[in-house]
Parts: sequence; C-alpha cells; structure tokens
Amino acid sequence: MIAKYAAWRDVLRGFGHLRSPISFRIRLATSVGALLLIMLLAVILVQNVSLDWAFQHQVDTVATGNVNHGFSSEDFDSAHVVPNYAEACDADQCDSETADNLIDHGEAETRGAVLTVRDGVVQWMRYGSLAVFVVAMLLAVLLVWRLSGALTMQLDSISRQAVQLDPDHPVTRIVLDHPDAETSKLASALNGMLDRIEQSNELQRSFIRNASHELKTPVTTIGASLEALMAQSRFTDDVKPAVQHAIKANRKSGELIASLLELSHIQTSPDASRESINLLEVIRKVMAAHVDQSSERHLNVDLSGLAGVDDMFFVETNTRYLTIAIDNLVRNAIVHNIDHGSISCSIREAGEQVAIVIDNTTATVVNSDDMDNLLQPFHRGDNSRMSSCPGHGLGLSIVAACANAIDATFAISRPAPDMFRASLTLNTSAR
Repeated sequence: MIAKYAAWRDVLRGFGHLRSPISFRIRLATSVGALLLIMLLAVILVQNVSLDWAFQHQVDTVATGNVNHGFSSEDFDSAHVVPNYAEACDADQCDSETADNLIDHGEAETRGAVLTVRDGVVQWMRYGSLAVFVVAMLLAVLLVWRLSGALTMQLDSISRQAVQLDPDHPVTRIVLDHPDAETSKLASALNGMLDRIEQSNELQRSFIRNASHELKTPVTTIGASLEALMAQSRFTDDVKPAVQHAIKANRKSGELIASLLELSHIQTSPDASRESINLLEVIRKVMAAHVDQSSERHLNVDLSGLAGVDDMFFVETNTRYLTIAIDNLVRNAIVHNIDHGSISCSIREAGEQVAIVIDNTTATVVNSDDMDNLLQPFHRGDNSRMSSCPGHGLGLSIVAACANAIDATFAISRPAPDMFRASLTLNTSAR
C-alpha cells in the first residue's frame, strides 16, 4: 500500500514538473479580477448588513417607546379609541375630531420614523461602501506591487547571472526558481544563445587545434631542411640573406603554432591540479631565463619590489600555468618595450590575495582606449601585423587563459601614456 502511494506521488510530481509555467499576465488579470469580485461581494454584504442593522435598531427603538408607534384609521373605526392615547382625553372616549387629529399626529410620527430609518441606512451604506472601496484599492495596489515585484526580481536575477557569464567560457546557464511563462521563455532563449556560443567557441578552438597540428609538421620540416642546407653551404652568397629571412619567418611560424596549441589546450582542457609552490622562486627563474633578451635591448630590470617579501612565500596553484603566465608577461614587457627602457616586478599582498605586478616602459600609444582588445588573440595595439615589432599578439591571451584556469584575476592598465602595467592576482594564498 505504501509503495503504491509513493508511485502515485511520483506520478503527480512528474505531472507538476511537466506543467508549463502560468503567464504573468494571466496571473495579474485573474488576481485583480478576483479582487474586484470580492470587493463587490463585500459591498453587497456590507449594504445588506447595514440595512438589516438599521431597521432592527429602529424597531428596537420603537419597541422601547422612545418613538411613538404609527396606526391607521381602521383602528379608530373598530374601537373608536386611540390605543395608548386615552390619557389624551382624560381616559374618556374622544370625539371624532380629536381622534382625527391624533391619527394625523401618528402618521407624522410614522413618516418621521421612516425618514430616520432611511437616513440611517443611506449613511451606513455610504460609509460602509467607502470603507470597502478604500480597503479594496489598497489591497489591489499591494497585490499588483507584489506580483510586479516578483517579475522584476526574476528579471534582476537574469541580469545578474548574465553579467557574471564569461562569453569565452559560457559553461553556466541561467536558472530561475518558479519562473513565469514570460521569464521562462526569456531564460530559455538566453540559454539557447549560450549553447550556440559555446558550440561556436568549441568549433573554433577545435579548428585552431587541428590546423595547428596539421601545420606543425610541415613547418618543422621546412625549417630543418633550410637550416641543414645553410649549414652545408648549398646556397650562394647572394641567396643566403633570403634563405636566412625564410628560416627566421619559418621559426616565427613555429612559435606561433606552439602558442596556438598552448592556448587551445589551456582553454579546452585545463589542468585542475594544485600544489604548494614558492612564488619568489618561480618569478626569479622566469626573470633569469630572459636575461639575455633584456640585455640585448639594454633594459633596466628592477626587482626591488621582491626584496620585502619572505623568501619562502608559498601559494597553492598550478605550477605550469603560473609559470606560463609569468613567462608571457615578462616576454611581453621585453618585446613591447623601448631600448634603454625599464621593467619592474613586485609582489603586493592584500588580505588573502597576492598580486604579481609587472610594469614596463613603452612607446607613447596613440589609442589608449584599446586596452580590452589587447586581451584578444592576435591584437597588437598600435602595431600592425606588417610592422617589424616581434610577437604574435597571443601573449596576453595566453595569460588570460592561464589566469582563468587557476582562478586568478588578470588585469592590464596604463598608469601613464608611456607605461604599461599587468597584474596577476591569485584568489587564494597560503604561507
């Protein structure tokens, strides 16, 4: 018996889930209509109660003798006396003229009583109806306010969830509790759009990954063949500059393919492993790996911002992604610097967070409002693809992908027109 009851309960719950949400317009119209109907019923009820009370009150007043009772001429024809008015004729039989006067006086008293009842009923009906209408109006305003508030709360929830979505990684979806038909359709439309965006991003990354894999082998083969021929002096002196240029361009293409594969791998299948690492040790190793490049451009590398930090400063993060991010930031600071410029690296603590800040001098930019686009792949700021500036425009994109993989915050800014700043803030830190 219990199992059968549970089965029926599950069936009813299934029907409840399958039932489509009720339209907000229908809910509002039905609620307001029901409230108006209740208001009219209340008015009728108040009117009837007021009328009954007024008449009953008048009857009780007449019965107690506070108001004279009315009577007709038939009472005089049958008894030739005025009931309850014998004292008017000194307990003697009144003559017909006196009786007629008393009858007129009784009718006047009766009309007065009726007018009093009418006035009381009208007054109570006015007050009662006015009170009912005021209460009904307040209830209608309150009901509409609550229903519209429920709708705006759902819209605000959709707005907040939409703002928190990452367009590059729209893995989450908009979820509403007890939605109306309108908000449910809106959420479904947005979720459908997110599905298409995610599918498009996945197809794009898959294409980049597959194309990079396909290009990696021929580019490597071409580079190795040209370098082997150059080593064997198979080219004449007038051809060697062109071949060297081709080798250099081929090497650059190989670096580009490696960067694309790295970016695609981080975005599609990030490594979620964490371990405790010495942050200062990672930064110093990366800076040491780029000493030759910074020396070629005569850059002043300032590491004084690391002096006040404990040598055993440990953080819980992914070592590989953090190293890749710092390496790309340092390389970006060298490539997009000016000769005899400067690079500074510092660590800033703020509560449970730690920020790695790298500043470097740059040429004065033309378009300083183009900061957000620098995080897009292949964007080089003021430098075009045909310029002699090295790099592929993927460094900051790779840093952003690494930051997203390790739950860090990556931000770029320009403290001055000739200064560029990149900061990588780790969300969790531990000593």
